[in-house]
Amino acid sequence: MSTHNLALLLVAVAALAAVSGPLGVAGHGLACAVGSPVTVTITWGGVVCVSAMTLFIALLAVIVSTVT
Repeated sequence: MSTHNLALLLVAVAALAAVSGPLGVAGHGLACAVGSPVTVTITWGGVVCVSAMTLFIALLAVIVSTVT
């Protein structure tokens, strides 16, 4: 794998990680809007963030198989 491909994968990981954070904040906001207690809203935001990052890691596997 060339340096160019590794740089592309690093940019992809950074971009996908940057998207999962706002999704977690959106999950937290949704839980607040529903009227859940604070501990539940934090849990919902965390679950959304981790779930999004897990999905993005699976998508990254597709990118890696395409690049190599």
